[in-house]
Amino acid sequence: MQGIKGHARVPPPGWEDIRAEAIISGITEEAAAIKLLGMRALELDLEATDPFCNGWEPPIWHVCDALLGFPWCYDKSFLKKCRTRMGKEEVEKEEGRKSQVEGRMEEPTDQEVWDWFCERMRKHLGYERAVKMLLILGGNRSAKSEYAAKRCMMMVAEKENARVYAMHMSEARSKRDQQPLFWKYMPLAWQVQVASVKAYIKFKAKTGFAENSFIAFNGSTAIFLNYTQDKDRALQGMEADMVAPDELIPVDWIEDILLRLATRAGMGIPTFTPINGYTPTVKIFCDGAKVMQTIPASLCPRDGGEPDEARALNLAPEEYTDLWKAVDEKRAAMGPQSNPEEVLDWIAEGKVEGGGLKVGGEGGGGKTDRVFDEVPRVMKCKDPRKAVVFFNPSDNPYGNPKEVIADLRKKSRAYVRERFYGQAERTISVLIPKFRRNIHVIPASQIPEGGTNYFLYDPAANRNSFMSWFKRKGPNTYLYREWPGNYAIPGVGVPGPWAIPSGKKDGKNDGAPGEGQKPSFGFGNARYKFEMARLERWGDWRKWGEGKKVEDGRWRVEGGGGKGEEYPADEDLAEWDERNGAEEVITSRFIDSRAASTPRIENDRPVTLQTLYDELNIFFFLTPGADITDGVSKINSALDYEEEDQRSEVGATEGERAEVGATEGQLGRFKNPPHYFISEDCENSIYAVESWMNVDGQEGAVKDPVDLMRYFFTAECEDVGPNDYRARGGVAYGGKGDSGRGENRVYRGPRRLPVSA
Repeated sequence: MQGIKGHARVPPPGWEDIRAEAIISGITEEAAAIKLLGMRALELDLEATDPFCNGWEPPIWHVCDALLGFPWCYDKSFLKKCRTRMGKEEVEKEEGRKSQVEGRMEEPTDQEVWDWFCERMRKHLGYERAVKMLLILGGNRSAKSEYAAKRCMMMVAEKENARVYAMHMSEARSKRDQQPLFWKYMPLAWQVQVASVKAYIKFKAKTGFAENSFIAFNGSTAIFLNYTQDKDRALQGMEADMVAPDELIPVDWIEDILLRLATRAGMGIPTFTPINGYTPTVKIFCDGAKVMQTIPASLCPRDGGEPDEARALNLAPEEYTDLWKAVDEKRAAMGPQSNPEEVLDWIAEGKVEGGGLKVGGEGGGGKTDRVFDEVPRVMKCKDPRKAVVFFNPSDNPYGNPKEVIADLRKKSRAYVRERFYGQAERTISVLIPKFRRNIHVIPASQIPEGGTNYFLYDPAANRNSFMSWFKRKGPNTYLYREWPGNYAIPGVGVPGPWAIPSGKKDGKNDGAPGEGQKPSFGFGNARYKFEMARLERWGDWRKWGEGKKVEDGRWRVEGGGGKGEEYPADEDLAEWDERNGAEEVITSRFIDSRAASTPRIENDRPVTLQTLYDELNIFFFLTPGADITDGVSKINSALDYEEEDQRSEVGATEGERAEVGATEGQLGRFKNPPHYFISEDCENSIYAVESWMNVDGQEGAVKDPVDLMRYFFTAECEDVGPNDYRARGGVAYGGKGDSGRGENRVYRGPRRLPVSA
C-alpha cells in the first residue's frame, strides 16, 4: 500500500477486502483494488469539499443533539444504525404503525428515527425534556469546537431568519480559531463573496468574516462576539436560536445568555478544555451534578500497571502498533486513528434507563481484568435546564489522538484527566472531602428497617426552616429524609432546590439560595409540627386525615360537596401527641440551640422558640455547642473508608451502589467500610455536603443541611437497640410541669417511655 494516501477514519482496503470484492464482482484482484480505491477516493473527496453535507460525525455528537433536542440529523450512517436498532417490534411500539406498504410494514421516516433516538437517549440520561444549555468539556483536539460550529451552521441553513451568536476569548482568537470553522461548514453553494440587499458574506482566511458577522441567503445571521467586550453592550437585545461560547466564558455571561434564549426557544453550547481547572463556569454546571454515564480511563490505571494506550483509543493492541509503524514506514495505516465509542450501546435493550450510573466506552482490546479510573461521560446538572458532556480525543480520529496520548506520557493523573478526558479538577477544597456519591449515596430502598430514629431541626427567621431525619442502625448512620425535599408539600407542591451553584467570588462560595429556602412558604410553628406529624404518620394525623385526600397539593374532604378543612386549627394541632400511635417512632428531637434559646418578648412575657414548641406539645433537646471543626471531623470520620481493591471514586455501577447499601453484610468489598450513608432522595443534603466550603459564614446557602449533620454527630446519638419500651420524641419526660423541659434542658442520651405511657 505504498503511495496510497492515509486517512484518519477510512483506511485503504486490506487484502481480504480486495479478495472478497473480486469474488463478489467476478473481477480480478487488481480490478477489485482499483474499484475499492476509487470508491474510497470519492468518499474522501466529498468529505473534503463539502463537509456540511458529507462530513462524518462522531457518535458522541448525537448524544449532545439528543440532550439539546436538536431537530435535524444529516448523518445517514447513524440514522441507518438507529433504524436497525429500532427493529420491527420497536417500530410497532414507538410509532404504532399498522399499515402495510407493498406487503411489508411501512418504514419510519428519517425524522421519526431521529426523534426516537433523541427521546430514548434523554430518557436514558435521566432527562424528561431537552436542556437549554449544554456544557461540553473536552480534552485536547476532541472536536468540541467543530461540533458547536457545525450545529450553528445547520441552524443557519435550516431555519430562515435564524440568529446565531458565536463567542471567543478575544477578537483575534475568534478570527483565528472560531470563524474559520464556520466557513468550513458553510454550505458549499454559499461559499461565495456576496454583498447584496438580502445576503452579506465576506470571508478571508487571514481576517475572518468582515464586520465579524455574515447574513446568509435565507436571512439567517451569525454574529461573532468576544469576552473582552462589555457584556451588557455585547448582549444587548440578543434573541438567539443558538449561542456557541468557546473557551473560558465568564460565568456572568452564561447566566445572561440563558435568559436571552427564551424568546426563540434557543440553545447554548459552551465548549472548552478545562486548563484553568474548576472555574466558576464549570462550578455552576458541575456542582451537585449526577454522573449518568462513565467510561474507564485507560490512561489512568489504578492497579499499578502501565496506561493502556490502545484501549484509550478503542483499538486492539495490534491496530495501535500499526499506527506507529505506519508513521515510521511513511505509509498509510491499515486502520483508523481511533474507534469512537458507539453510543447506541447505551440504550441497548435491557439496559437500565433514567437515573442509573452506566459504564461504557473504552475497550477496543476486549475484556480485561485491569482496573482503571472511571471518568464521567455525561452529567445531569442540578439545574434541569443544563447538562454536561465530556469529549475526549478518541472521539475525533482527525485530531491525531495517538500524538495527544504521546504528549501525555509521564504526566500526572490530574493532568491526563484534564487534557484527555476533559475533567476539571477542583482547585478549591470543600470541608467534607471524604464524601463520594457512588459510595455514600444509596437508594431509599436500602435504608434498613429498625434502628433508632432522630429528628433535627434548624429554624430560621429569614428563610424556610430545614429538617433532617437520621437513623442509627448498629455502627451505621443513615440520613433518610429531609424537608423540604423532592416531594410535594401540601399547599406548596414540589419545592425547588434548597441551594443552587453560584459563580460569585470566583467560585469560592457556598452556593446561592434556591427556591426551597426562600421564605415563600410562610409556615409558622404549628405548620411545621403538622409536617412532622404528616411525614411520620402520627396517629392524630391519620385520624384527622380520614376521608381527606390531596388535590393540587392541598388537603380536601372527599364527598359531601364541601371543600373541607385544609389544616387543623392551631389549638387542635397543639393537642396532637406523637405517642398516640406514630408509625415512625422518633427517639429524640433536637433544635438548633442558638435559634431555640434566644429569648424575645411576646404578650409581655419572655419566650423562646423552645418554650413555644413546648406549648405545642412537641419537645426538643438543644443541639450541642461543639465548634464547627469537631462536627466536620466526625462527619469525615463516619464517611471514611478503605476499599478491598482500587475501584474508581467516580464510577460505581448500580449494582455496586446497592452493594454498599444497608447492612453490614453488604459492605464486604471494603477493608474498612464507611459508616454514614445518605438516601438518594435527600438531594439538597447531598448537594450541600459535596459543595460546602464554609466561606460565606452564616449566609451560606448550603449551611443548614450541613449544620444538622454536624449536630447529629456531635450529639453522639446511638442505636439504643430493641427492648420492651417504645420511644417518645426527644423529651425529658414527666408531667406538664416537669422541670426537665425548659431553656436549660440538655441532651443526656435517648429517653424512652413504657408502652403504657
